[in-house]
Amino acid sequence: MSNPLSEDFFRHLCLHTGVAMVATDAQLRIRFWNPAAARIFGRPAEAMLGEPITSIVPPERLRVAHRLFERVLHQGQMSEFEFRHDGPAGTPRYLAVSIAPVVDESDECMGVCAYLRNVTRRIESERATAEAQKMSALGSMAGAVAHHFNNLLAGLITTADFSQNSDDPKILRRALQAITSTLTRASKLTLALLAFAEGEHHDDRTEDVTAIVQRFVADLEPSLRETGITIEADLQPIDCRLPAKQVVTILDSLTSNACDAMPAGGILQVELALIPDGRNMVLRIGDTGPGISENDLGRVFEPFFTTKAAEPTGLADHPGLGLAIVHGIVRSLGGTVTLCSSRTDGTICSVQLPCLAASSRFSGSPAADPP
Repeated sequence: MSNPLSEDFFRHLCLHTGVAMVATDAQLRIRFWNPAAARIFGRPAEAMLGEPITSIVPPERLRVAHRLFERVLHQGQMSEFEFRHDGPAGTPRYLAVSIAPVVDESDECMGVCAYLRNVTRRIESERATAEAQKMSALGSMAGAVAHHFNNLLAGLITTADFSQNSDDPKILRRALQAITSTLTRASKLTLALLAFAEGEHHDDRTEDVTAIVQRFVADLEPSLRETGITIEADLQPIDCRLPAKQVVTILDSLTSNACDAMPAGGILQVELALIPDGRNMVLRIGDTGPGISENDLGRVFEPFFTTKAAEPTGLADHPGLGLAIVHGIVRSLGGTVTLCSSRTDGTICSVQLPCLAASSRFSGSPAADPP
């Protein structure tokens, strides 16, 4: 039996493993291409040796791939990414790529090695699950929309029926006031749904984001003095401009939720900071309330989902659109919003937004590439 640590053993291991292996030199030129890679890409080793490793990556993922390969080569950091590849027969498949440095005896990086796996079944399964969840959420949202508007319309019909049988000017005036109030609520509900779906675009005037948050905190603090809530603000100066109206809407919704979670008082945390990559900023709003249950945490961004009590009239005082609106605005600005919560530490909502593309996005010039 041959020595399991012999050179022949490792050669057979690399050549006959079921995982595609592609290794490069320090210039990221392909120097090793095993048979599994040949099967996936439909090209033999002879045709690929000497080619740049980025030649196996589709154009839409080139920028990310180039950055990750350089990071592995120069910093020794392992990285992963995925991309779609059309096989030799034109069949689409999805490949997961793990990249690791290849080092010599002195720990100097000689190149990189990429390990590629076909994850098409996993991707398709995740997409099918996501589609089912989306359809379920749409069904729930449609039912909630119908419920809210049915309540509003029922009130309108009752008021109109009552008033049309009366000639008393006072009764007619009260009926018109009630109808106007109901229609205003319906309008606000519609605008909130539009903000969730598309973001708010009716006022795109930009301001310095640090100034926006500082002004909001200064205006909010006096109103909290009687509630037992203390604001702890850590606002780093950031050279970034964003639409003031949209940032205020985000702040108003998140701080309202945080304060509602602390009816007996607590600490409202507001943090603004630049992420180390220099391209993104993060706004964090935290509270010291009882937290959100694990069952509810996955639904907090759904329209009309709320854990708050309803009014005696049956119409929700909080229709559950606050976080949905925040999600829509953040998405329209090219950012992400996440929420973490525990029963002991309260809740923190983190909004991450791009900085470098902010001015160009609203001035008509091309925006910078996403990070």
